Amino acid sequence: MATSNRATRAVDGGSDGEVSVSTVVAGPRLLSWNPEFEYALHPIGPTLLAGLVGYPMEEAPGVLRAVRDFVADASDEVGITAFLRIAPPMPFIPPDFHGKRMIAIGVCYAGTIEEGELVVRPLRELGRPAFDAIGPKPYASFQQVFDAAFPHGRHYYQKSVSLPPLSDTVIDVIAEHSMGITSPFTAIPIFTFGGAVARIPTDATAFPNRTALHEINVTAAWAPEDPDRERHVAWTRAFHVALEPHARGVYVNFITDQPAGGLRDVYGPATYDRLVALKRRADPTNLFRFNQNIAP
Repeated sequence: MATSNRATRAVDGGSDGEVSVSTVVAGPRLLSWNPEFEYALHPIGPTLLAGLVGYPMEEAPGVLRAVRDFVADASDEVGITAFLRIAPPMPFIPPDFHGKRMIAIGVCYAGTIEEGELVVRPLRELGRPAFDAIGPKPYASFQQVFDAAFPHGRHYYQKSVSLPPLSDTVIDVIAEHSMGITSPFTAIPIFTFGGAVARIPTDATAFPNRTALHEINVTAAWAPEDPDRERHVAWTRAFHVALEPHARGVYVNFITDQPAGGLRDVYGPATYDRLVALKRRADPTNLFRFNQNIAP
């Protein structure tokens, strides 16, 4: 627990680099602000059951419905993320599946490998997988499994919304728009919350939308020499427009072109006002402003 509730609210859910500073340079003077924190660490691994199982994207509606049903009863030990994209040439994906549209389920089980095998088995038996790369892995290496798919140097544009449990309507929207992916580098992860995230009171930190169960991040990506930037951006925006009627907010670090004043809506008025007060104390000159900026 942090010794300062105000500091906790700043660093847990505030935008990257915004108010989560302990010492900042403010103009010609040094402003010191040194909250103290204690972290509760939980032993894990070092080897866990983790990995991805992939299916053709044509099966996305059924796979996402299965994920919805699985998540409804999942324990805290299960981490699960769905991914829709064109299959990249990664070593755990068969060569004959490279370049094809796919939906993959990424899982990580923070318990014994034997328990994990039983728990995630239903996700590995949704018809005939195109590949199954779930198995014992070092936790640290699994954390890096997607790094190669999002290298520095590419161009990116993203839109995101928080979602409640996936309805049939939302699943159909996701499946339809994912079939229209415009770049082999684009990816659509659907993250899952719930569990401990949902048990923390909404006003305890700056992280909003704790009643949401998912965050979908529509991330268009293309090579710098690709001349079709506008087509990739238009596809992303159309996907986002179709999701907005079902949204429960958005995660602040996944927004790219929020309109002026929009951050107040993202955080909610009460939380935003608390963050403004912290910003005035920690960074009154707005030195840290190249982000989703909260002006002092």
